[in-house]
Amino acid sequence: MEIKNCLLVSKESIMAKEHNLWIGYSCGNKWFTLDSLSELIELGLKHTKKSLLILIQGRLGATNFKYIENMGRAEALKEAFRVSDEKRVEIENLVKDLPEDRRSKIIIADYDEVLTPQFITQREILMREFSLQKEFYDRVMEISEDFLDIRHRTISKNRKEDVALYILQELPLFLDGVIKKGTENLHTVILYPGLGKLDYLVKDILEDNGFKSLKERLVVTNNPGIADIQ
Repeated sequence: MEIKNCLLVSKESIMAKEHNLWIGYSCGNKWFTLDSLSELIELGLKHTKKSLLILIQGRLGATNFKYIENMGRAEALKEAFRVSDEKRVEIENLVKDLPEDRRSKIIIADYDEVLTPQFITQREILMREFSLQKEFYDRVMEISEDFLDIRHRTISKNRKEDVALYILQELPLFLDGVIKKGTENLHTVILYPGLGKLDYLVKDILEDNGFKSLKERLVVTNNPGIADIQ
């Protein structure tokens, strides 16, 4: 497993341990077997600056269960918490036998544990921008449509807007870094298999490519990046 392509940061800067790295553990991505996750953790520990954050979805996953699997709201929340608790245990079991100096660098967090005031403010700004139904709305809806298409679900405007809630709630993670509340290290570069439309939307926002006003309102204070691993 290695880093193939990067957006917004250079591969060389990652190799030089200039960034704290993070992993988005996607419960719905079949790439994430225990073996692949173990390799990805090893890669992250090798190149991270101080710590490696592993983010599990927590209640954020309930959006998928509700709007993709057609569960009721309470049932979707229950399933999201169940799956995330299961994933947390899997990660803990994967790393428990690592030497202490390496294991101590690993931080496990779920969605609620990274909701800093800055994150919450940026999330509201993104939702307000989406509500205007202009270019940002169109780009997010394209991502939603791909999300539904890959999962062979019926595509409609209402369903795409429902799925867009998930995208809008996770987007600040990619725009301004991730930190677990109560810790001190900000993690700014995600390791993830493949680059998609969401990644290029992040790039366009941060590089003022059609979203200058939005970026100014977001008040991005860090220099995040995305690393495609294969």
